[in-house]
Amino acid sequence: MIFQKFKKYWFQKQLQKELEIYVELPRNLTEDPIQKIAVLVDEVQLSTPSIQMDLEEKLHVSSRDIEVLVFCPFDKKRTYLENEITKKDFGWSGSLKLNKLKEFVKSDCDLLINYGLEENLYWKVITLRSQSKFKIGFSSNDNRLYDLSVSDSKRNTTVLTREAEKYLKILKKI
Repeated sequence: MIFQKFKKYWFQKQLQKELEIYVELPRNLTEDPIQKIAVLVDEVQLSTPSIQMDLEEKLHVSSRDIEVLVFCPFDKKRTYLENEITKKDFGWSGSLKLNKLKEFVKSDCDLLINYGLEENLYWKVITLRSQSKFKIGFSSNDNRLYDLSVSDSKRNTTVLTREAEKYLKILKKI
């Protein structure tokens, strides 16, 4: 237990260092339309109405152009699907242990949407390191990760998608 707390502390410290550097970097926000979307969701959200179908309808993107990454609680006995990750897939300083995570953050997508239900250190690392051109998520204690933060205390995925659609239309991205 102490070992896990120390790992989390070190992880957070590294994240803060990277975030300070990230904030100083210029963002290359283009007017190019959204064609490829990366989505971060928690496992419990998979039982809600399909986020992917909602994105297809509202943002006019094909399902083959939407890549979903699911965060699951760790269980030694469980076999995880290709798009599922756990906290065990991260190293001490937030390093990404799996090739699928490295490929996900390096993928050239136009939009990253973080639907996470709560503050998640692991989602923050993926969002921070993502090469996505535009990032959207729920408001949190530190909104420096996102180009667009949506304030909704219940973290309703429908609200986030609706607000994303509204602002992406204003920005002429859809």
